[in-house]
Amino acid sequence: MFRRTLSTRRILDVEKIGPSQQHSDLTVSVPQTADLNFTTFFGGVSTARRDEEYIDLNESDFDIIKSHSELLVQRRTVPTRGRRLKSKNPLRVLAARTDLRMEYTEVKTGVAERIMKDLSIEKLAKSSSLAVEALAGLASTEDFNAISLRNAAEYAQSSGSTLCAYKKLMLILVKGRRHVQVRLVEPIASSINSGDNYILVTPTEVYNYVGKYSNVIERTRSADIALTIQQNKEFGCTANQVITVSEEKSTCSRNDTSKFWNLLGIDDEIIDVTKAGHPDEDELYENVVIKTNMVYELIDKELVPFTDFWGVIPKIEMLEPNKILIFDFGSEMYIWNGKLATLPNRKLAFDMASELWKKGYDYSECTVCPLTAASVIGARQTPGSVENKASMRPDWCLLLKVTQHMEPVLFKEKFLDWPDFKKVIQTKSNDSKESVDSGVSVQPFNVSVIIQPNTTPVDLMLEGSHLGRGKEWFDKELRKIHLITTLSTTVWHIDEYSHTLLNDNSVGQFHSGDSYIVRWSYRITTTGNKLSGQPSKYSAIGRDRCAYFIWQGQTASPNEQGTAALLTVELDHEKGPQIQVIQGFEPSAFLNLFSGGMIVHIGNRMDKEREERHRLYICRGTLESEVSLIEVPCSMESLRSRCSFVLIDRDTGKLYVWHGGASLPHIRENALQAANKLKVNCPEEAGLTPCSSVDIIEVIEGKEPEEVLNALDKTEMKDYLSLENNDLMGHTPRLFKLSSISGEFRPTELLCAHRADITTPYPFLQIELYQVNQPALFMLDNGNEIWLWQGWWPDSGADDQTGSGAVRWQSERRAAMRTAIQYWQTNHPDSTQLPISLVWAGLEPLEFRNLFPMWETREDVAELNMRDDHKPGEILSIHNELDKLTQSTYPPAELLQRPLPQGVDPTRLELYLSPEDFEKLFSMTKDVFQGLPAWKQIKLKKEIGLF
Repeated sequence: MFRRTLSTRRILDVEKIGPSQQHSDLTVSVPQTADLNFTTFFGGVSTARRDEEYIDLNESDFDIIKSHSELLVQRRTVPTRGRRLKSKNPLRVLAARTDLRMEYTEVKTGVAERIMKDLSIEKLAKSSSLAVEALAGLASTEDFNAISLRNAAEYAQSSGSTLCAYKKLMLILVKGRRHVQVRLVEPIASSINSGDNYILVTPTEVYNYVGKYSNVIERTRSADIALTIQQNKEFGCTANQVITVSEEKSTCSRNDTSKFWNLLGIDDEIIDVTKAGHPDEDELYENVVIKTNMVYELIDKELVPFTDFWGVIPKIEMLEPNKILIFDFGSEMYIWNGKLATLPNRKLAFDMASELWKKGYDYSECTVCPLTAASVIGARQTPGSVENKASMRPDWCLLLKVTQHMEPVLFKEKFLDWPDFKKVIQTKSNDSKESVDSGVSVQPFNVSVIIQPNTTPVDLMLEGSHLGRGKEWFDKELRKIHLITTLSTTVWHIDEYSHTLLNDNSVGQFHSGDSYIVRWSYRITTTGNKLSGQPSKYSAIGRDRCAYFIWQGQTASPNEQGTAALLTVELDHEKGPQIQVIQGFEPSAFLNLFSGGMIVHIGNRMDKEREERHRLYICRGTLESEVSLIEVPCSMESLRSRCSFVLIDRDTGKLYVWHGGASLPHIRENALQAANKLKVNCPEEAGLTPCSSVDIIEVIEGKEPEEVLNALDKTEMKDYLSLENNDLMGHTPRLFKLSSISGEFRPTELLCAHRADITTPYPFLQIELYQVNQPALFMLDNGNEIWLWQGWWPDSGADDQTGSGAVRWQSERRAAMRTAIQYWQTNHPDSTQLPISLVWAGLEPLEFRNLFPMWETREDVAELNMRDDHKPGEILSIHNELDKLTQSTYPPAELLQRPLPQGVDPTRLELYLSPEDFEKLFSMTKDVFQGLPAWKQIKLKKEIGLF
């Protein structure tokens, strides 16, 4: 028999509670079950918690259970107990019964349940590490359905606050080459042009727009920033992917492209993207926009301009934990709070920044306004006038409060040296304890792939056509010859903000302090070969084309360079390609425009008061039609044995063609041809008068007449030329830049723009060493000797030669030395010597300087390297330097002094101790030390002074 009862313990709990604590009794009616569909019965079922049920069983109840063995026998008929017949309508039978109770009294025990729950929590707390209050909180249940959170942007709008974490539509411009600028611009279609990249951010999507003519640096930075926004859910964006919209080729669906342009306010059916601007627009944009940066610091409850970083690129060193800084980038203003800044100062800084924000902006004294720059960049046909000041900022601008270590990517991109932790490689030790391997190991490069000279032909490609050296190009794939015919060459001189057309006699006369625009009109004629291999008589003459070269002298002012680029857009009525040409790096097609008559003079064209009697020009170029004369200081130090020079005596009208003792026949012939062109043209820019009597006199090194020696300052005459290594007259030097910035240490060969199959004695310029990011490494192969040029640490006002940067620099130096040794041994397998020398930037000896056609002493660089105990003109042996960088052990005294020995990793000084010194200092072996936790290792090293 089964019987349902309440739990005895629960009844006792109820009895313990006084009458005043218990709930009142409640009479509950049992629903009638005499219905056919049971709706009355089941409609009254309560969902409240049921009381615990217990089933009482007697021992005799188990007697009716059959034994397990009986269940295994074959099926047989089992007799059943007799029972009364079933009723045809059980419900009617149930309704006719009178022994059933129609109601009962329910006793509510809610108070007892709560007490039991508290007792259970106290009992659980004795065996748990959590507090009783924490367990009670975990056991509680709350209903949050009635709670709704307000959107931050909506709250800011309703409260009248301008501080908003993001905008619902944000358009970010990514533009630049050296220091890419990432700026918020107005989210409209007219802000976009084909030369840049853009990022469009909405609450649910991230679009990466790739301009057709954007450079690879812009494309890389734009893709990284868009991915960061999507992955980190920045600016409230919940996008699950980055949608790339490419102008050049379709990379997304038609719907995505349409939605992108619709968000910017236009229909994609009528889109007309603004064309890209002039080639150097990116660098000009960088320079002018950076100067609009404004930074304020909260000092004594006042906002004071941060003069050290006003109008320059911010650096992370300015972000000190106790500071509060206001960054005003025009369309963006950031209130940066250091983690140690006090709460009152934070509130004060926010109030001051809000007042500054409400005052609007004024960039009338700047070249460009960062809020309207997007509307003027690019090749716009009719650029509208824009205001550089206003009483209030547009709604799409961003005012954001950021905290240290929680900065958004749009803020980080404004800094020059913000660390990219994604590129930091962290490793774990064998015991799975977290640690970071701060050691840097750069391996030397396998030089077998660079032993053979690079035979890439010189080529200039314009409008999809190969122009070669500007005369002809043979298409190997189609077996056709493209003949390039020059129709005309027009040159304009740029003077500040105007341009002047040069006459025919001045075409080809340039000045290193000026900028010029050269218009080249040409035509391409395509012809093929017969089956016999002979040229075909049939040819296809193409249309007349034109291209604009923007030539910039090495000492030209930035204003003239920018004016030249802007005026090119004005002069380019044919909408032809525009090519920027830097002095010394002219392509062969440009040099061929002047047929060997190009001359570059020192100074400016407008400076006509030069009274020097003598002028000295070095002859550059390998082919006769690509020769150019470059003016150099008139002194013995400018002469080079492998080259020829032209010396002009204005008073006597004589042209001295000076040939170095190691100059090759074709170099001498080129110099004579250039002198003959001078004699015929007598350009006024060279100090000659038209139709004057000019004589050409050849002079050989070592046999100079007295008037030549006097012109070259005989009093300062030194043995400059004897130091030149002239053993290999027919060797063209090779120059390699050595770096591990790509992750792998590898040399990159620099190629001369006008290289040819015959020997080029001076293919490289000094600026190629000095214009790259420092410190840098270059390897110069001079045939029978190798030079390893080492750069310098820029002076940034702080000790940068510490930490991982210094470790990597020394590791790269070590890899460069080993690469140079491998390169020499591969090229000279029978040689038993290593003629490899090391020099420092600014302190180069004369032997190294004479390997370049021109050289200018850099006193600023020399001073920086002399601080590190390097001496002027010193030539270091690769054996001694490599031994210093590969030394494995040092005495403790050398590791405790500063500066540290070269090649020593300052973060792992304990590795350079001998086992005896290590055990003496740490009172343990290296193996025991390596088994300690990282924090304990650091503590011990600090106590000893090795950290």
